[in-house]
Amino acid sequence: MKPKAITFDFWGTLFIEGPDYAGEVLDLRYEILMDAASEAGVPADEAGVIEAWRQAALDFDNAWGAEQVLTPFERVTRIFSYLNLPYDEGQVALTTQRVVEAGLKGSLIPLPGVAEAIPKLAKGYTLGIVSDTGVSTGRVLREQLQRHKLLECFTGLSFSDETGFVKPKSEAFAVALEEMSVPPEKALHIGDIPRTDIAGAFGTGYPWAVLYTGHTHRNGGPEPTARVANHLELVKLLDNVIGGTPRAM
Repeated sequence: MKPKAITFDFWGTLFIEGPDYAGEVLDLRYEILMDAASEAGVPADEAGVIEAWRQAALDFDNAWGAEQVLTPFERVTRIFSYLNLPYDEGQVALTTQRVVEAGLKGSLIPLPGVAEAIPKLAKGYTLGIVSDTGVSTGRVLREQLQRHKLLECFTGLSFSDETGFVKPKSEAFAVALEEMSVPPEKALHIGDIPRTDIAGAFGTGYPWAVLYTGHTHRNGGPEPTARVANHLELVKLLDNVIGGTPRAM
């Protein structure tokens, strides 16, 4: 038996931020927040905004670790609170929109083998993405995929800001699988985090879960079906190996 579908994690598996991304995009987001503070009548300096951003980022990480979604709107709401800005739902919503869209100003870099392997795999498998998102929402990530001419390769897309579920929850995977019209028993997942990607896929009922190690190598259980450092290795793996005993090589 071989898989009929493959789902991919996005961050750290398909793409990473380019060297200029953090500087350009983050600086723009700081400017947006300083503008919001000024409009609220409580001006904030850059140091204050940076600290508020840091605190909200920690809140996001804590929520993610607890398998909860902290939306961009909720994140900006917390930044307003850390800056002691008066809460105005309309202003928070507008600021959130501007902060999110700032992510379109930067470019993401595909990881080794992505540009070559994804179109090849799309010819033989139904492809999907199961991704936890932060300030860069599913809308932003779709645009980044489109810029690299890869969006059309994917049939099912599950982004946590849209679904309300983060990995390893099975609901996060189920959204993409439903769009792909494929049961988990016929799917393979590839991602770079054992806790969310490997455990989540196996917990959803995937027979195969591959750990991507081409960006960072994280330890932890459960043991993946295989490890690859380049997505072209996944093509070879599917052609020559997977199809035997699920969950182990």
